[in-house]
Amino acid sequence: MSSTNDAVFLRRNNQIQDAIDSQNMKQALQLIEKRMKKGENTQFLKAWKANVLFNHADETHKKKGIAETLALCNADPPVSDLDSLDILHRTLRNMDDHTELRSAIWERAAKAKPQDHDLQMRWFKFGYEAGDWKSAQKAAMSLQKNFPRERKYYFWAIFLCYRVSDDAASSDMDRKLFGTLAYRFAQKAVAEVPSNPTELLSPTRAIQTAEELLLVLRIFESQNRWTEIVQVLNSENAGLSSRIVNNDRTFMLAKVMSLGTAGLWEEGHSYAKGLLAVSEDETERNTLHERDDWKYWNLLIAAVRHLDKNPGLLSDTQQHIENFIKFSPKSRNAHIALMDITLTGFKRGERTEDDLVVACQRYFDQHKHKLYAFKDLRGVLETRDDTLIHRVSQHCMDSVEGKPDDAIPLINAYKMHYCDRISGKNDASKSTIETLVRNCLYFYDAFTLLAKTQDAKKGNQPDTASAMESRPTDDFCIIAAMALLQPSSAGQVSENLSNTALIRAAGILERLLIDSPHNYEAILMLIRIYLLLGAGSIALRWFGKLSVKQMQYESVAHNLFTRFATIHPHSAPPIEGGEYKDFDPQATFIAALDFYRAANFTIKNSLIKGLDDGVYVNLDDTIELQKRIRDSICRRMWALDLRRMQRIRKGKHLPLHEDTAQDTSAVQDQRKYDGFMNLERCDQSPFEHRLRAGPIPGENWLASARLTDRLFSVLESIGSQKPVALKLELPNLGGLSLSQTDDDHTDAEKDSTKIHVELLKVAMFMAGSKAHTSTEIETALGEVEDWLKAKKTDLALEDPKRSPLIMRTTIEFTSGTPGAPTWEYFHAIWALVETLKALWNMLELDSRKTLKTTKLPAEQMKRLDTLVREVFEDVRSNTRSLKQSLAESATLSTLIDMVKLGDATDEYEKPLQDVMEKVMDESALELFCGELRESWEEALDGVLAARL
Repeated sequence: MSSTNDAVFLRRNNQIQDAIDSQNMKQALQLIEKRMKKGENTQFLKAWKANVLFNHADETHKKKGIAETLALCNADPPVSDLDSLDILHRTLRNMDDHTELRSAIWERAAKAKPQDHDLQMRWFKFGYEAGDWKSAQKAAMSLQKNFPRERKYYFWAIFLCYRVSDDAASSDMDRKLFGTLAYRFAQKAVAEVPSNPTELLSPTRAIQTAEELLLVLRIFESQNRWTEIVQVLNSENAGLSSRIVNNDRTFMLAKVMSLGTAGLWEEGHSYAKGLLAVSEDETERNTLHERDDWKYWNLLIAAVRHLDKNPGLLSDTQQHIENFIKFSPKSRNAHIALMDITLTGFKRGERTEDDLVVACQRYFDQHKHKLYAFKDLRGVLETRDDTLIHRVSQHCMDSVEGKPDDAIPLINAYKMHYCDRISGKNDASKSTIETLVRNCLYFYDAFTLLAKTQDAKKGNQPDTASAMESRPTDDFCIIAAMALLQPSSAGQVSENLSNTALIRAAGILERLLIDSPHNYEAILMLIRIYLLLGAGSIALRWFGKLSVKQMQYESVAHNLFTRFATIHPHSAPPIEGGEYKDFDPQATFIAALDFYRAANFTIKNSLIKGLDDGVYVNLDDTIELQKRIRDSICRRMWALDLRRMQRIRKGKHLPLHEDTAQDTSAVQDQRKYDGFMNLERCDQSPFEHRLRAGPIPGENWLASARLTDRLFSVLESIGSQKPVALKLELPNLGGLSLSQTDDDHTDAEKDSTKIHVELLKVAMFMAGSKAHTSTEIETALGEVEDWLKAKKTDLALEDPKRSPLIMRTTIEFTSGTPGAPTWEYFHAIWALVETLKALWNMLELDSRKTLKTTKLPAEQMKRLDTLVREVFEDVRSNTRSLKQSLAESATLSTLIDMVKLGDATDEYEKPLQDVMEKVMDESALELFCGELRESWEEALDGVLAARL
């Protein structure tokens, strides 16, 4: 075709595209049909016409478009030019239940033009980028068949066989079939590797790189063929000593894992012992430090545990470890292995408790200058009896006695002391706790003063310490705060904390962060404490200091975000120099959701490059990461709670993120809690549990939140006169309100969910659903009416300051008098306000005469109207009352005294009070107490600013 004809063709196409872009489908059809009548009756124009018809608003045109598209897909000879296939693919992608046909049109075209590389690659990329592994695998097989000189296509086919077999979305038949294919391909690829290392040329389909061998191991691993992995890594042609592997550490670790998982304990013991043997050869001794990896030691110990019928093996292994310790006295792993092997002997009755204590003492004496020492000791002492833990703890204390200038050993000793005397002890005395707090604060103050004095002598700037991420001595303050935060009643099931202890702990951590403003553990703990205290604006501000980025929105952000939409949904006052996300929770949640969207695009763009580079295992991990991000429970929670905040603040949610919020597919949970210091015994709940604002939300929580989100969407659709999907499965009420929600719902959430189920029935009835009769709707409205009456009772002010809700959800500064709100007050209030907004919307829609909705019983609606107004006014009167109580009782001096003095009448408090007085900076303490009070006032003002 000449350049003139090209230009004419392009101009005519642009005319059609312009009409489509302006939504003028009629004109686009006319332009296409005009060209077809003039003899340009090509597959391209036919496909384009079918696409335009399919996208037409008129249902008749749409059906015609579907019919013409399907006819072209099944045409013989098949459509085979790229432009036409692209259009057909785009149309099919928007049609339901045509995934297989989408792949079939490319497969037929590829068979028609086997040497058209561009066509074959386009087919492959469409399947691969869409995650249609089966289609991509067929395309890869076609590529390697038609272009055999490109050996990479063979490994693409192997990789995609594995992806189909490992994909939960594949049918059982496909998983079995493609799993077998992947295994046979992998076996053949290993078998064809020449056994002679001098043979440079190897068959095209033989493994030639370490990455290809890693793919083979990944396939075997996915099918639990651990023994075969060991056999491959023992072989001459592809084993550890082969030219491909060359004793690479990655493959050595793969062998270690496979030996353990396969239960090959004798071979595992021999292999690990050989790796960790102290040789007389100087070169070998130099590389021994590199092999001092815990995975090797762990295999050695695990093998001894399983080979319990082998006499003398335990003693022989212990001697082997002792030899290594002589060679490398500072080896952390060897000392842990010595404790583990002694523990194994103790369990068998071959070693005494004294032997185990001595091993622990040796470990501590060698590693007490490292902050990891406590964690290692606690791991060995898990589930041991109190006597053993106490003996080790006492040795730790004795070894630091009279050495107050050595900070890290002191820190480790006090961590062991906490684990011994406080953790899991329902009878831990107040004096024990306060003595630990006092000593830790004393040492923190002493070491901080010493550091500042030394800095001054060196001529360092005063803020040198503040520029650091954290300092070891910071742990003293964190231990002190943790010791204060013990469950308020011995032996109680819930881990309710004293509000006084929370405020004192917050004061201590704020003091720490003056010297070390970037201490991650302290900030994380402080965020949770402020949430429990109902000071959401301060929690949000400190969250900004964490500088959460990328995957931390998945693993860390939940520490603030969980239930934040019903604790502090409104924006706090702007912070000077701060970003919106530092004071506006909506902006914070949007930033998190933006990460998920951006991450998906970034990963998608890297997938083809990973194949071209042949890094198959990394690519497999990247695909799994993409799935985790797509199916993240956090992503669903943040989408649902962002929309909840929008409803609370503006009355309705935005359409953005609706697909994520309403997604019902299985979720993956990547939330992590290891950012918190934990000094509890291994058989106790981690310390972080007691800082949770309610149970951790799970799939039942998601179901309840989706139901609420759906309720508001239906009401909004009714109001805008949009069609509503009337087929809706309501969740089982008994399941949602009773046992299933006990693990992940608060009482307020369970209460709301029951009513939202009833309201959704009513909303669907208004939209024209026939699923429920008028009588059933009257019953549902009766349930709502009873619920509102119960809320009125809960909010009834017995005197100007007290209602049942206030008395169970507030902090008391004077016995019997409410002083400040906690998270539970705001959570209950905002959950109630959200339900009242749904009811108000329903009442408003029912009263509109212009709307064509099924009308609800007039008398019932009139009573509900009155109750909604009254309950909302009760919410406001409770909040006003609490604000007045706060102004009267939570004076600056009251809060300062609470931090410094605690319970001023307690005889044990005086020594601790003296240390608190000395450690706490007076001006900083005043600022802390003032900001806490302002945060409560601001949060209460947020409730008062709410409107129906």
